[in-house]
Amino acid sequence: MAFASKFAGMLYFASCVAALAFASNGGCIATSPVEFDPDENFPPSIISQPLADFPLNEIGELKLDDPLAPEEPAEVPLQVIIRDPNFDQTLEYRIFLDGPLPPPQAEFPIQQGNIEPTGFLERPRTFAISYDELAPGECHKIELIVVGQFTMSRVELRSPEEEGDIDAATWWVRVTDSDNPTIQQECR
Repeated sequence: MAFASKFAGMLYFASCVAALAFASNGGCIATSPVEFDPDENFPPSIISQPLADFPLNEIGELKLDDPLAPEEPAEVPLQVIIRDPNFDQTLEYRIFLDGPLPPPQAEFPIQQGNIEPTGFLERPRTFAISYDELAPGECHKIELIVVGQFTMSRVELRSPEEEGDIDAATWWVRVTDSDNPTIQQECR
């Protein structure tokens, strides 16, 4: 009987030693840092909101002194959805009006800022261009540029820091009023 009680104790001891040996030798010890590929930076994309007043695929018409036009705010709404699979990335935007004509001239955005992350693929936004910016009798070109980050260049204000991390949308808006009922400068 004494042997049986010692046998159970020896069996328990042997199984503990085997488990300890397995645990200490069976694990993996990393001796160098493990490197992970950085998350891929996908470029943003811009589309019109479904019921946009000035959709991207049409030439907009605006009569500044239309009695049915809203009194305040007197603005052209640019209703877009900005898509970016990088949910936590802050994007930058710039809006240009009537980009420079040849010869190349200095141009400056009429608006610029950040588009904060929403945690979702789509970021609905409405940008507004004041009627005061739009001369009647012309077809105005409004460009929205969205990037992950713009370069720090003071010469080229449309370039992204990372090549390809950009999207642009263009609106054409024909602006008239009672003094300028026709377009003198067509969309080009």
